[in-house]
Amino acid sequence: MAAWTGSCDPAFRRVADAFATAIADGTERGALCVMAADQVLVDIRGGTAAPGHLWAEDTLACCFSVSKGVLSLLAHVMIARGMLQLETRVAALWPAFEAQGKGAITVHDILTHRAGLPAVSGQVDAGDLFDWARMISHLEGSAPVVPLQHVPVYHNMTYGYLLGEVLCRAAGVRHLPALLHQMVTGPLDADFRIGLQAQDIARCATLTQDDPTALFRAMDDAPDTFFARSMAFFARGEDFNSAQWRGAVIGSGSGHATAQAIALLYGQLIWPGTLLPRERQNALRTELCRNPADPILGLPIRYGLGFELSLPPGLDFGPNPQAIGHWGAGGAQGFADPDTGLSFGYVTGHMSGAMGSSARARAYVAAIYDYL
Repeated sequence: MAAWTGSCDPAFRRVADAFATAIADGTERGALCVMAADQVLVDIRGGTAAPGHLWAEDTLACCFSVSKGVLSLLAHVMIARGMLQLETRVAALWPAFEAQGKGAITVHDILTHRAGLPAVSGQVDAGDLFDWARMISHLEGSAPVVPLQHVPVYHNMTYGYLLGEVLCRAAGVRHLPALLHQMVTGPLDADFRIGLQAQDIARCATLTQDDPTALFRAMDDAPDTFFARSMAFFARGEDFNSAQWRGAVIGSGSGHATAQAIALLYGQLIWPGTLLPRERQNALRTELCRNPADPILGLPIRYGLGFELSLPPGLDFGPNPQAIGHWGAGGAQGFADPDTGLSFGYVTGHMSGAMGSSARARAYVAAIYDYL
């Protein structure tokens, strides 16, 4: 099939064929990459990125919560360098956070989604998500909304602000994108951006959805659910193509990347000689907690330190329970398998409406493991 451009090792032809089928039937436009220890095995793309423009090697697509894993990687790089400790109380770095009974929360609790703040206890306004200072103020003034240090509840939109503020304070800086570039994406030359500038916005894929109103309609229909409360910071009607969304520093979800950048970044979790020493790699993919029915996503989730562990079909990073990664809204995902040495990056321009791994992503992952 000729529905894609790029390169593919013949051994992984089934992956390219599955991708080509989705491109040809109109359900896919995007990019996919498989790597092994810095060797690119599959790097393919297809379909239109934006009206009149084919998906290119440097097309950026929003990868949503895959961004959380990139922020977690930064945290582990800082831990490995002695700049941060897991047991450190958040309030020791961020004194105002101690209010409302949050003094015992640690960095470890944030990384395992047990910080009690998947939403906030106070009133918020639509659009607050785009204002870092406003979000920090919400978190400082909030009481925990679920039990602390207990069963994890997915910190959908708060994770990036909680962890991002901690990392900036630990490093003594105020600008998260600069810190991320200095310590992770710059040294790797990984094309992952957050808080995009004009030159990067110009190469972003336009995202489409089967029903662009479904997300906010679900919030309005059940405003008291944890899902709706976790999303209450959003500007109503956001389609994820606005300059405001692309330019915002939202560590929970506004990262934009190529598929190869995601594969490269998640490969750091398993490959030797990367940004993380072996003992840190082993520690971060040990299962620490799980929720059999997360109230935000409605899925069972297994957690390592700042990452999700494979649990098909909802979070499908392959059959190895040690495979570690992160899913993103719309179907994007990145993961790495320590047994095979493979890492995987996938971004799409047409968002799936389902929570968890999309049918397309599962087909690509199945094709990888069919070969293996």
